[in-house]
Formats: sequence, C-alpha cells, structure tokens
Amino acid sequence: MAKKKPSLSSSVVPFMSVERQAQIDSEESEGLSTLPLDSILPDSGQPRRLLPDDLAEAVAANTLSRIEALQAWIQRAEVDTAPPTLRYNIRELKRLADSVERHGLISPISVRKPQPDETVPSGTEYLIVTGERRYWAHLYLVNEGKQIQEGETTADPAQIKVTIAQSGITVRAHQLIENLLREDINAIERARGMWALRYELSGVNYSSPSGDDEVDEEGVNYSSPQLVPWARVEETLGISKRYRIFVTSVLKLSQEAQKIVEAHALAEMTIRPIVQKLKDKPELQVKALKQLVAWQAENEAGEGPGRSIVASVKELVDQLLAGETAKAKKITRSVSSAPVIRFHNKLRQTLDFISRLKPTDREGLTEALGRNEFVEVMIDLRHLRQQIDVILETVTEAHPADDEMPLPKP
Repeated sequence: MAKKKPSLSSSVVPFMSVERQAQIDSEESEGLSTLPLDSILPDSGQPRRLLPDDLAEAVAANTLSRIEALQAWIQRAEVDTAPPTLRYNIRELKRLADSVERHGLISPISVRKPQPDETVPSGTEYLIVTGERRYWAHLYLVNEGKQIQEGETTADPAQIKVTIAQSGITVRAHQLIENLLREDINAIERARGMWALRYELSGVNYSSPSGDDEVDEEGVNYSSPQLVPWARVEETLGISKRYRIFVTSVLKLSQEAQKIVEAHALAEMTIRPIVQKLKDKPELQVKALKQLVAWQAENEAGEGPGRSIVASVKELVDQLLAGETAKAKKITRSVSSAPVIRFHNKLRQTLDFISRLKPTDREGLTEALGRNEFVEVMIDLRHLRQQIDVILETVTEAHPADDEMPLPKP
C-alpha cells in the first residue's frame, strides 16, 4: 500500500511547533535580541505583500523612508475608493499596534542577515523572515509618538524584539509556512510564495513569475534560469502535487483577473472553479470574479440570501460556460443555415402557389403549356427540375438514408 502523503496541516503545524520550541529554548539560554527598526528592512521577496508594490520598491531603493512609506500607505487606505484589501491591512495594522502599545510585542519577529548578492539600503543590517506586520505596527507607534507599556516598564517602539535566524535556513519556506497558516492570505500571494521558494531551492534570485514558464511534465524548468522540479517544493512544504497545482495555477489568470483577486483578498479555494474552467476565457474570468466580489460584499453586509460562496461560484462558472456554448452554437447555426432558410422560403412560396391552384386553373395551365404556346415557361420548368434533381442527388449521396424519407402527399 502506498504511503499516504501528509496533509498541509499535519506537516506544517508540527514544523511550526518545533520551530517555536527551538525559539523558546534559544530565548531561555541566550535571551531575546532587541534591534533598532532602522537596521531592519522588510524582505522584498516575502510572499505576503503588505506594503503596496510601488511604496515597497521605493523603500528598497532608499528613495522613500519607512515612515514616509507608512504615512502614504495610511493615506491611500483612507480614500473612499481604496481597495478592500488595502483598508483591511491598515485596519489590522492599527489593531495590532494598539495591542503592542498596551501589552508589548508577545511574539518577536525573526530576521536574517542579507545574502551577499542582495542589495539593501545603507544601514540595513537585517531582513525580516517572519513578522512584517509586527514590524509595521512598531513603526506606526513611532509615527504616532506613542510608547509601549509592558507591565510597569515603558519601552521605545523604535526598538523591536527579534530572533535571528540561523544561516542556511530555507527562508521562503519559513515565510510561506507562516503565511499558509493565515486565513486571509490571498491566492496570488500563495502562488508567488511557492514560486519564490522554488527559486530559493534552485539557488537563484527570485523574479515574479507570470505562470507561463516553460516546464516539462514533472515541472522542471529548462529555460533560464533552470529551476528544481516542483516536487522539491512540495516535499519542503509537505503538500501534495494536486494542491500545489491548484495554488500555482492562479497565475495563469489574466492580469485584470489577478488584480481583482489581490484587491479583494480572494482565497484560492473560492476561485478554484474560475481558475480551472475559465483559464482560456479572460472575459469570463473577470465577469465571474466581479460577481464573486459582489456576493461577498452582500454576505459581509448581511444583505442577500447569505449564499454559500464556493457553491455559488461553481454554479456561476457552469452557467457562464453553458451560455458561451449556446451563444457559439447560435452563431454557427445562423451562419450555416442562412442560405437554406432563404431557399426554403422561396420553395414554400412556389409550392403554396401551386397547391392553391383550382382544378380548372390547373387544367387550363397544362392545356396551354401542351400547345407549346408558352415555350419560355416550359424551358424554365425543365431548368428548375434539373436544378432540383442536382440538389437532391447531392444530398442523397451524402445521406443515403434521407432518400427513403416519405414525401408529403400533393
């Protein structure tokens, strides 16, 4: 019997427990370190993106201070048209900052030394491995001019408790495992995190993938740079190949669709039917995602029927595909059947005219034509019969059974 692959929860949670126990042992033997915020910088390769991309890039390039970035971040969230994810992140940041102010930082952040090939601003000695939100909460308190009250002790928020990660750790695995345990991480962040881990395991710098990288059936990338098989990532995280494919496939959505997923923090499980069934239909992706966002807003506001989002999305995708198929059939039929419809209309008009002839009129017609007084009419009748015979013979050759169909009585 094949050995059952451990689930994400069974493999990740013990890992975190071991990591936490090692941290506790280290704290007991060596004590926590305290570092100035100015010496620490968020990791630009962190799967979970808190700070908006342009602000994060400006901070990394040292063209914007951390405080200035924080202030701009908060201002954007206060605009009425701000994306829900942006407002949510700032709301959670303020809530965490309030907790830190009253109780101190319960869980220290973990940091690491920059790699030799990593470019960081002058004065930056460490990059964050885990705990970026806690870092920004400290900066928020600094910006507000507040102090931290830990029991009877007052602390300066410009200093933060840290544990320093040992050299040689798999940084992206640590970051990704921490974030995979969070319910609010969106599908795009999960996918980028797995790609970042794959790059790290390959020993090359991470670059954000589009989802179109050249790979073979085993997930080996033969383009430049060469990357390890996806199996290495799955083994490191303790997840199945099936789940990994579900997660990374979201990067095959259109750019517009990905922006909606990020802006509204949509979960991978929720959008899975859209990713799987609408992968080649960008317009339907956007249509489905916008409807999904509307449903979630209704549920959050307590309006509407309180529908099951996952089940509703599956049904919506099937309806969109059915409508697309019906539309395509209608277009195809309207194009191919147009000449037949015109021919049939003319044919029925002629048949109706002949069938409505009175017996006396029919006798007079045949008598007049028999006297060869209307040669042109006879020529046209013979020509019409020839054309009809050609059509019938062609159809009979293509569909022999149709020749046995009973004809209506005259």
